[in-house]
Amino acid sequence: MTLLVVVLIAVAAVALAPVAVRMMDRTAGWPLAGLLLLAAGLLARELPGIVSGTPLTYDAVWVSGLIGAGGDVTVSLRADGLGVFFALLALVIGAVVFIYSAAYLPKKEGNTSFYTIMTAFTASVLLLVLANDAVVLFIAWELVSIASFLLIARSGSGGEAGSMRTLILTFFGGLTLLAALAIAATSVGSTNIQEILSSDVWGQRPGLTTLVALLVATSAFTKAAQFPFHFWLPEAMAAATPVSAFLHAAAVVKAGIYLLIRFSTVFSDVTAWQVTLICVGMATAIMSAIFAVQKTDLKHLTAYSTVSHLGWIVATIGVGTPFAIAAALVHTLAHALFKSSLFMLIGVVDHQAGSRDIRRLGKLYDKMPFTFGSVVIAAASMAAVPPLFGFVSKESMLTAFEELGGAAGMALLITAGVAALLTFIYSAKIVFGAFVDGPRDMSDVKEAPVALWLPAALPGLMSVVVPLLLARLNAPIDAAVASVAGPGSSHSHLALWHGITAPLIVSVLVLILGVVATIARKRYWPAFEGRAFLPFDGNGVLAGLQRALTALGRVLGSLADSLNPTRHMAMLISLILALGFVTLFGTKGVDGIPLAPRADGLDSFWYLDLVPFLVVVASVAGLVVSRSRLTAAVLVGTVGVGISLQMLLLGAPDVALTQFLVESLTVIVIFLALRHQPRSFPKAPRRRSIIGAVAAVATGVVVFAAVYGLLGRHDRSELAMWYIDNAYDIAGGNNIVAVIIVEFRGFDTLGELSVLGMAAVVLAAFVSTMPRYPFLRGTHPNPFGQSQLNSLPLKKALKLATPVLAVLSVLIFFRGHTAPGGGFVAALVMATAFGMSYMSQGSDGKVVSRRTPIYLTGVGIAVAISAGFLGLLEGGFLYAIHGHVLGQHLTTSLIFDGGIYLCVLGMLTMAINALGGYLRAGVGEAHELNYLAEHPDPDSTLGMGQDFPEDTDEDFPRPINPADSPKLMFAAKEEK
Repeated sequence: MTLLVVVLIAVAAVALAPVAVRMMDRTAGWPLAGLLLLAAGLLARELPGIVSGTPLTYDAVWVSGLIGAGGDVTVSLRADGLGVFFALLALVIGAVVFIYSAAYLPKKEGNTSFYTIMTAFTASVLLLVLANDAVVLFIAWELVSIASFLLIARSGSGGEAGSMRTLILTFFGGLTLLAALAIAATSVGSTNIQEILSSDVWGQRPGLTTLVALLVATSAFTKAAQFPFHFWLPEAMAAATPVSAFLHAAAVVKAGIYLLIRFSTVFSDVTAWQVTLICVGMATAIMSAIFAVQKTDLKHLTAYSTVSHLGWIVATIGVGTPFAIAAALVHTLAHALFKSSLFMLIGVVDHQAGSRDIRRLGKLYDKMPFTFGSVVIAAASMAAVPPLFGFVSKESMLTAFEELGGAAGMALLITAGVAALLTFIYSAKIVFGAFVDGPRDMSDVKEAPVALWLPAALPGLMSVVVPLLLARLNAPIDAAVASVAGPGSSHSHLALWHGITAPLIVSVLVLILGVVATIARKRYWPAFEGRAFLPFDGNGVLAGLQRALTALGRVLGSLADSLNPTRHMAMLISLILALGFVTLFGTKGVDGIPLAPRADGLDSFWYLDLVPFLVVVASVAGLVVSRSRLTAAVLVGTVGVGISLQMLLLGAPDVALTQFLVESLTVIVIFLALRHQPRSFPKAPRRRSIIGAVAAVATGVVVFAAVYGLLGRHDRSELAMWYIDNAYDIAGGNNIVAVIIVEFRGFDTLGELSVLGMAAVVLAAFVSTMPRYPFLRGTHPNPFGQSQLNSLPLKKALKLATPVLAVLSVLIFFRGHTAPGGGFVAALVMATAFGMSYMSQGSDGKVVSRRTPIYLTGVGIAVAISAGFLGLLEGGFLYAIHGHVLGQHLTTSLIFDGGIYLCVLGMLTMAINALGGYLRAGVGEAHELNYLAEHPDPDSTLGMGQDFPEDTDEDFPRPINPADSPKLMFAAKEEK
C-alpha cells in the first residue's frame, strides 16, 4: 500500500493547496513542500528492497475486458528502480521549489492558482513515472501537458502565445503516444506496460517495432524539446521562475526522458531508434548551445542550455547499452540539481536587481556574494568543471559515446566535444554576464534574504556533495538500469578518476579552450548576440503551419457552408458510396456470400414483411414527388413507422418501441425548424435532379448489397449466440439488448451518453449565438388567430395523457432489465409528454425552465459516471453489482440507466426549448400582436408560406430583425 499512499499524498497536496494559501498566502509552500517530502521519505524508505530487485506494485481493475478476451485496464502502479529514480527527483526538486516560492512569490497575487496547479503538476509527473498501465500512462502524460500549459498561461498576455504553442506541440506528442500505445496494446493483447515491454511481438514483427519506436521517439521529443519541437521550451520562460525551475529540472522535460529510457527495453537494438535519437539529440545539443551563447536574457539563455543538455541525454539513450542508460540517468540527476538551482538563482537576481538582461546588469559579485558563489558552483557543474557532479556525469556520457567504436563513435565523441565547449562558454556567460561585466551601477542592490537565496542554492551545492558520495549512487543507478535492461546488466563504477582516457582528453581540451574563450569574451559575445543563422525559426514554421491548416479548414468548411441540405449531404453520400463500392467490389470474400435461407426460422412468415415494406416504399415515393415541406415531414415519420413495424415483426419489441418514439419526437423537432421555412421546396434545376437521382439509386444499390452481403442471409454470429446463452446467467436479465447496453458494453454507452450531453450543449449554443440562422429573439413565426382554439383539444388530452405517460415511463424504466424497456425508451416516453405540452400551448413557449435541461443533462452524466465508480468495489469501472432487495433482483446498472434517462430527457427538452421557445417570456405575445397587425394574411410572408425563387441555393428565409418593426420595439419597451 505504500505506493498508493505516496500517490494519495501528492493528490492530497492538490486538494489542500487552496486552503493552505487562504490561511498562509505565499508561505503555503512550506506545508505543501512538507507533504512532498513526506511522500519522498516513504518511497526512500522502500529503496533498499527496490534496489535488491523487489519493486512496489499496486493494481486495481478499472475497466474489464477492454483489450481482447480478459484484457483489463487497471489502475496499475509500479515503483521499480527507474520509476523511483524519477519519482524522487520530482518530489524532492518540487519540494525545494515550493520552499523557494514561499519567499519568491508576491503576496496575495494569484498564489492559489499557482500552488494548486503546481501540486497538480507534481502529482501528474508522479503518476506518469509510476504508471504500469498504458491507459494510466497516457492520461498522466496529457495531465502533464495541461498543467504545463496552465502554468505558462497564468503569466498573462506575455505567456499566451507560448502557452498555446506549448499545448499544440505537446498535444501532438500525446497523439503520437496514443497511437503507439494503442498499437502496442492491441498487438500484445494487454495494456500492462511490463507485459508490453516483455512481449515476443517486437522480435517477430520488426516493421511494427520500428513504427512504434518512431512514434514513441516523436512523443518524447515533444516533451523533451528536441528538434524540431525545441522552440516551445524557451517560450515557457514567460512563466514564473519557480515554474521554470521545476519544468526544466524535474517535470515536463524529464517526462520525455523517462519515456525514452522506459521503452529502450524494447527499442535499444532497433537501428531507426538508435540513429534517430543519436542524430536528433546531438544536433539539438549543438544548435541549442549556439542559441544559448546568443542570448542576453539569463532565463532564455538557461532555457536553451536545458534543451542542449536534454539533447545530450537523448543521444546517450540512443547508444542503447546498459552503461549508456546509466550515464543518461546520472546526467539526468546532475542536470536536475544544477539547472533547478540556476533558474531559482536567476530569479533571485531578477528579484533584487530588477532585471535579468546582462546588458542592464552590472557588477553584482560583491553586492550579492552568496548568490554569486552559488551561481558559480551551479554554472561550473553545468560546464563540467572537476570535481563537481556535472563533470562526473559528462565523463560518463562521453564514455558511452566511445562505446559505439569505429568512425561513428569517433564522430560522436568529436561532436560532443564541440557541444561541451559551447556549454562551457554559455556557463561562463551566465557568471560573467550577471555578476562581473555590465554597465549598470549596482550600488543600490543588496543580497537577498536567506529564505530566498538558500533554497535556490541548495540543489546546486549538492553538486559539491554528491561526488563525495558517488559509491552510494552505484546501487540505485544499477537498479534503475536493471529495470530496463534486465537484472545484472549494469555495474556502475562512478568515480572522479578513471585514468587517462579519450573522454578525459576531450574534457581537458574543452576546459583549456573554454578558459581562453572566456578571457576573450568581450570580443566575440557581442558578435553572436542577436544574429539569425537561419531565415526562419520554429515559431514562424508553426505559425505558417497553423495558417495553412486554417486555410485548409476554410476550404473544407466551404463544402457545407450553406443552408441548403444538399451541400451538407453531398460529401457524406459520396463517402458512403466510395466506401461501399470499395468494400463490396474491391475486397476479397464477396463471392462467398451464402445464398441459403437463414437457419433461425425468422423467415417463416416472410409475407408479413410486405406490410412494412409497402409502408416504406409508399412513403419514400411520396417524398420523391412531394414539394410540400409539411407533407414531406409527415412522410419521413411514416418511413420510421414502417421500420418500427419491421423491427416488431422481427422480434425486437424494445427496439421497435424506441424507433417509434424517436420518429414521433423527431417529427415535432422537424416542424419546429420547418415553420421557419417556405411552404414548398424550391424547384430544383434539372441538372441537380439528375445528379440526385443517380446518387439515390447508387446509394440504394450499395446499401442493399451491403446489408444482403454482410448481414441479411447469414446465421446468427457467435457473439450474438454467446450473449443469448450467457446473458441471463451473468447479468440476471432476460432483455439481452438492455443488458448489453448497460452492462456488457456499458463503457461504450457512457461514451455515447457524453456525446448526447455535448449535443445538448451544442444545440443551445448554436441556436442562441448564430445570427445567420433564424432562431433568435423576434424571428419565430407567430401563432395564427385560431391557434389557441385549435390547441384546446390537445390541452384536454394532455391532462389525461400526462399521468399515463409518467406511470408508463416509470414502469418501462424498471422493467428494462428483464423485459422490453430501459432508461432510453422510458425517457422517450416521458419526453412525448413534453412534446404534447409544447404543442398544446398554441404559441411559442418553453416546456421547462431555461436551466432545467442543463441540470438534467449534467446530473444524468454525473449519475452514470457515479455508477461506474460503484463498480470499482467489485472488479472494474462500470462493473454491475447484483443483489436482492425485498425479494427483488436489483443491480447498479439501474443507476447507470437512470443517468441515461435524465440525460436523454435533458437533450429533448433542450431541443424543444431552444427551437420552440422565445428567449424571454412575453416577447411571443408582443410579437404576435404586432405581427397580426402588420400581416393580416399570415400565409403571405412568414413561416410555411414564404416562397423563394426556384433556383435559389438557400433553404431558409432571411431572419426578421425585431428592431425593423416600430410596433415590436414599442411592445418590447412596454414589457420592460
